[in-house]
Amino acid sequence: NLNLQGIFLAGVLIGTLGAVMDTSISIASSIREFAEIHSNPTRYHLWRAGMNVGKDVMGMMSSTLILAYTGGALALLLLLVANHIPAVNIMNWDMIVSEIIRSMAGSIGLCLSIPVTALAASHLVGKKPEK
Repeated sequence: NLNLQGIFLAGVLIGTLGAVMDTSISIASSIREFAEIHSNPTRYHLWRAGMNVGKDVMGMMSSTLILAYTGGALALLLLLVANHIPAVNIMNWDMIVSEIIRSMAGSIGLCLSIPVTALAASHLVGKKPEK
């Protein structure tokens, strides 16, 4: 017996992982560059720089995820529209709903990875504030 829910969850995780990794690397690299350019930045300043980069990257990556999942289901959508199936019926199909869930899960993963990456990178690269 195949565990279809497990396979679906694995597909969501694998599809999201690439975008999350790309976003995290962009943030960590920018924090590292910021630390090298500025003299003695605090962890807070590094974290703010990472969050600013994360905001810029998040919009692009969310759009990329949505377009990628839509592109994957495009052939099916065109077939359904060509056969004059109402949009309400199309939106209730499991495959279409699963693509929407994948897009939403990917966007949520991106939103969660940005502050975590900025915090981790700023603590690894930054200096403790002097008392």
